[in-house]
Amino acid sequence: MTETLEPTAASATDFVIAIVGGGPRCLGVLDSLCANVADLPAGDGKVVVHIFDPYPIGGGRVWRRDQPSLLWMNVPASGVTVFADETCRLAGRLRPGPTLAEWMADRRDTLLADPGLAEEVATATGDTFVSRGLQSEYLKWAYEHIVVTAPERLVTVPHQDVVVDIVDITSSDAGPAQLVRTASGHTVVADKVVLAQGHLDDELSTREQSYREFAAAHDLVYMPPAYTADCDADRVPGGENVIVSGLGLAFIDWMVLLGESRGGVFSAEPDGRLRYHPSGKEPVIYAGSRRGVPYHPKLTSPLRAARPPLPYFFDVPAVLDRHPDPRSADFTTELWPLACKEILYAHYHELFHGHPDLVAMEWGEFLKRLTPLDYGSTELAELVEQAIPAPRDRFDMAAIETPLAGVDLAGLDDTHQHITDFVRAHLARIDDPRCSVDSAVALGFFSVYDVCGQMLRARQLSPSTIVKDIDGWLHGLFSHVTSGPPPERLAQLTAMADAGVVVFLGGGLRVNADRKTGRFRAVSDTSDRDITARCLIDARLPPADITRTVDPLLRSLGERDEVNDSISGVSSGRILVDDRGRLVGADGRVHPDRWAAGPWVIGAGWAHAFPRPRQNAGFFRQNDALARGLLELPVPEARESVARQQ
Repeated sequence: MTETLEPTAASATDFVIAIVGGGPRCLGVLDSLCANVADLPAGDGKVVVHIFDPYPIGGGRVWRRDQPSLLWMNVPASGVTVFADETCRLAGRLRPGPTLAEWMADRRDTLLADPGLAEEVATATGDTFVSRGLQSEYLKWAYEHIVVTAPERLVTVPHQDVVVDIVDITSSDAGPAQLVRTASGHTVVADKVVLAQGHLDDELSTREQSYREFAAAHDLVYMPPAYTADCDADRVPGGENVIVSGLGLAFIDWMVLLGESRGGVFSAEPDGRLRYHPSGKEPVIYAGSRRGVPYHPKLTSPLRAARPPLPYFFDVPAVLDRHPDPRSADFTTELWPLACKEILYAHYHELFHGHPDLVAMEWGEFLKRLTPLDYGSTELAELVEQAIPAPRDRFDMAAIETPLAGVDLAGLDDTHQHITDFVRAHLARIDDPRCSVDSAVALGFFSVYDVCGQMLRARQLSPSTIVKDIDGWLHGLFSHVTSGPPPERLAQLTAMADAGVVVFLGGGLRVNADRKTGRFRAVSDTSDRDITARCLIDARLPPADITRTVDPLLRSLGERDEVNDSISGVSSGRILVDDRGRLVGADGRVHPDRWAAGPWVIGAGWAHAFPRPRQNAGFFRQNDALARGLLELPVPEARESVARQQ
């Protein structure tokens, strides 16, 4: 028999909201509820918010404290916040709070008294990429702060529990409601529900299951896609080959867990380079991917000129002017070239205004001639040659998309050295003032991504474009350029490459289970050797796929067709919501009282990662609109975004 939990200070007039998931998204929604509750009509009833998560509320699973201290964030402390500021265009009241860096400075004495954080905090500044454990403490404090400063009318009820189902019920007294059931047998009746579980796990795909079975049959080790902190790195054998598929952020985590965490030490050479001193417990990490190079380092150098006014060429009106019905447009040939022109504009705006000594033309003349030209045209190439004398200062999207294309590599040794030098060259650009254009390019990508989100919400793109081109291909390229690791991590990577602990296999990586040898085998487009190993690591997060999720709530909803991943017949793998963020069932009907937000959601645009301070971040705007929807308050018409999203 289940037990019904009565909310604190409950009454017949209380308005009950349930949030499933207690991580950063929950914090954002909760704070937005606090900011908007004052706009409710006067009355005696309270707004009672139940929060469900098996992990501590604030950090949730991904940002929990108990993970290796050598795993870092990929954003400096000054660039992380969970609190809106005066730049944010919100309908609700502003409830400001400290950034991670400000919080550290304000509470340094308290943090220095924590044995697990003292050493890190002693040297941390706003420019530091802090550990995820320290970020966890910030999120824990943020939750407590939001609760303590909440309006008297809003009450929070936490539950350290897993939600397994939500069913619609009808009460003769209160009308439609939803019954939230948990794994422990508790139930809560809610008026509104928000799904905010964050990153979820999947059942293994057919390929992954075959690898697991192959590994079991031949006494091998296979590590499927997973959040790295959840993996048992001790299973990976030292002193022998290991194949790692993927060169993104998960790869960097594995590099740390298999190197420095096993006793390897870095030292600085007289020329400034890092040197890696192996402990002897490391494996030899053979790593490759589709693109073949690691993510770009996280940019920390500022623009030298004013921020480019974006969007400029690629905004919704411009796209509609070029193609009145983008739903029938081909993304590759019609939409992406205009997006490339936008990013090119951001690059040259910074070059002309921040580095006038590097150009041979006035900005006004260049922009006048640039405006009518198509990206990729001969006329544009001629204009760029006239205006920018040095090829190294010219924008080159092809080099970003396919960095190894056209490079003559003789084999594995040549490939390894080329990629090592490639990473070092990218690191050198961070300290080169003329390369502030890289930061402008990142802004261009953010702007393009944001405009695509606006068009997605307005249903102005075809389903295949949304799923394949934007949620798939563009998201991958966007992450490659803007969501890379701290520069120090890539410096460490090159040191480990010099030491022979990491070997780059290059692009076009292909891995198979070789039944003749009973080993995993890897080959790439630029390697002249096959690499065999007893261990294979798929270094990536599980793909969003609600048809394979192990999340009990989504499985329950899916069995009743109350959650859907299909956009006009095209499967996205993600939870489909309408433009307000409400769940869409398999029959196309929108649930009026059930919302979803986060990385496993498609249909309401993107605002998944931590928002950056003073950027009018989409995270805050999305939470503000969601909170007002939950409270049944009018939501102002969406304003055109000028902010970049992380």
